[in-house]
Amino acid sequence: MKVKKWDVIIISLFVIASFIPALIFTLQARANSGGYYVEIKVQGELYETRQLTGHTGREEIRIETDLGVNIVEIIEEKVGMYEADCPDKVCYSPEYISRAGETIVCLPNRIVIEVKGEKPDADDEDIITGWASDHHE
Repeated sequence: MKVKKWDVIIISLFVIASFIPALIFTLQARANSGGYYVEIKVQGELYETRQLTGHTGREEIRIETDLGVNIVEIIEEKVGMYEADCPDKVCYSPEYISRAGETIVCLPNRIVIEVKGEKPDADDEDIITGWASDHHE
């Protein structure tokens, strides 16, 4: 069986066309995304929310509780645990995170740092706690 020029062209077009849906979904996801933001929870309660996408410079967030002291650092579009007085220091690994779904946890001080997708509106209420998303402890 001999492969002809038009056979190769038609197969190539089908292969290229098969990637079009993936391209469309990727472009839609980027267009709908408000960027990444970080949620910091202390003892299960929302403590702070900060935008990561477009963030420039360096910012420190100091968290003091009866369990200990932690300093969360935002550098450019990444967030990490800058300082923690917990004994195990597991919260230093990974050093800095920047993608949705990544988390840093300090179990002894009960602090969770999580990067999330599109930033919620300030007046949106959390269904479970009933707090507005700009609530600070």
